[in-house]
Parts: sequence; structure tokens; C-alpha cells
Amino acid sequence: MKSFFNRWSHKKTPISTVPSKLNKVSEQFTTTNIETHDSMTEKQLPSASQLKTHLEVPQLIVGIAQSVGIQRNHNEDSLFTLTTNLILDEKSINFGLYIIADGMGGHDDGELASKLAVGTLASHVINTLFVPLISSSNSKLDSSIQEVMQVGVMQAHQAIKEETDGGGTTVTAVLILGDQMTLIHVGDSRAYLFNPDGHMQLLTHDHSLVKRLQDIGQISPEQALIHPHRNVLYRALGQGEPFEPDIASFQIFQGCQLLLCSDGLWGVISDDKLADITRSTSAPQLVCQSLVHMANEAGGPDNISVIIVRIPD
Repeated sequence: MKSFFNRWSHKKTPISTVPSKLNKVSEQFTTTNIETHDSMTEKQLPSASQLKTHLEVPQLIVGIAQSVGIQRNHNEDSLFTLTTNLILDEKSINFGLYIIADGMGGHDDGELASKLAVGTLASHVINTLFVPLISSSNSKLDSSIQEVMQVGVMQAHQAIKEETDGGGTTVTAVLILGDQMTLIHVGDSRAYLFNPDGHMQLLTHDHSLVKRLQDIGQISPEQALIHPHRNVLYRALGQGEPFEPDIASFQIFQGCQLLLCSDGLWGVISDDKLADITRSTSAPQLVCQSLVHMANEAGGPDNISVIIVRIPD
């Protein structure tokens, strides 16, 4: 395991280390002669500030919310979050996997397609990357993280083709490992990054007909929002060949926030409002709930899914 872990940590500054003084605190408890609880004094116990210094490990803070919307009677969105910390060899590393999928193709096929996308991709990443990372064996990763993510999406694509009758789905997924983020994307769900200085960056490119028309200058962004074919995708899991997802890796910094959402959110709430609400508080769960409420207040024409991940300061 040490050789695998060091591949991701030897070039990076550890998020946190456990000082050797922690051993002295333990020794204090084992050598102190305590007869009764009443005989314990404040001097015999570490202060709150000492405990914080020794034990606090920065963690990814995650919020999640979903709604069927106002105008739909069933949910075709699926999502997945996995957030954990690994503390090995006095090194601490954040691990997070976040996926949103928006199904299409009717009630049964849309739901099944998004479920297959999330389940297949998550299972592949966990079995191929996460399990070896925490294994006691001296496991090594033979593929890059981008390759792991791409194989997982391709497996999901094939599963949808085999197990649904014409179903399809978007997928937008992010894997965080230490201070690196890998994003894979198909369709028109989105990922936004909010930098500590407040700047918002759209990380994904919509694989939709109206976005292509907008890119070549045939329609304006305002026309795209009301175009009758704005929900038509030219690339989706389970649909068409050849199939190739967008994939990229980024370095992430302390204080950043990542937002993943289906078009049930960004399609009715402007980017400016998304930014204002996301910046309004450092509590991701509250932001997610507020954004879903706003989308429903704006008519809730589609299923709404949102995940926010805050990188610790």
C-alpha cells in the first residue's frame, strides 16, 4: 500500500500531519495516577485548543439535494456521493467521488439508464482505485485516474445499451484525490468551480443541439434558453457511436467550492444567481436546499439534482 499511496502524496504537501507530541499526551494519561473522577484536575487533561491542534483533519464538506420538480411526476435523476479521509504514514489525503446522471427515454428507461450510469461508474472507481488505496497489500495502480474514469463511463455506456430499450443519460462525475480533481462529462448536466476569490468557472461543455448552434453563432444565449429543442442531446450514455466522454484534470485549492447539477437547476436559474447563492454561505447543505427551492419557485419544469463540495481552508 505504501508504494501506491506515495504515488499521490510524495510530490504534494500533506493536508495535515499528526505531531509526535500526541504520543506525549497519551503517555500523560497512562502515567498519571487517577483514583477517582473527582480527583481529576483541568491540568491533567489536554485543553480544547491542544486537542484541536493534534486531532483536527481538514475534510471535504458536502451538501446534496434533489427534487422531482413541479411539472414532473417521476424522477429520472440519479446521484452518488462518497467522501472520506485517508490518514496513512502520517499523511492525510481527501478522497471524494461525486456523480450526477439525468436519464432520458421515458419513465422506466430513463430511470434505469441514470441508475446504471451512477452504479457502474461508482463501482468501477471504488474497486479499481479506492479498494487498492486502502488495501494492506502492496497494490499498484496500472492505469491513470483519467483512464480509470473513462473505462467506468464506457462500461456504463455499454450496460445502458444492453439493459434498456433505447434509454440514455447524461453523466457528470468528479473524483477528488488530495489536491487533484478529475472530471468526466457527457450530456448537459454541469460542473461549476467557485474559486476563493469568488470567480465562477463552468468546467463542462453542454453536448446539446442548442449549445452547438450557439457556438457557431446561429442563436444567442438568450435564444438558447427558450429554444424548442434545447433538451436535444447529440452525445449521451447509451446513445450513438462512436462515443467519447470529455475528461480533464485540475488542481484544486483551499476554499474552492464545486457545484454539480442537472439541467433542472441551471436551466431555470441563471449563472449569476447560482453564484450569488453559492457564495452566500459556507454551508453546502443549506446552499443545495436553497437552490432546489429557487428552481421550484421558478416553475420546476424538470427533475432537480445538485451536489456542492467545499474544499477545506
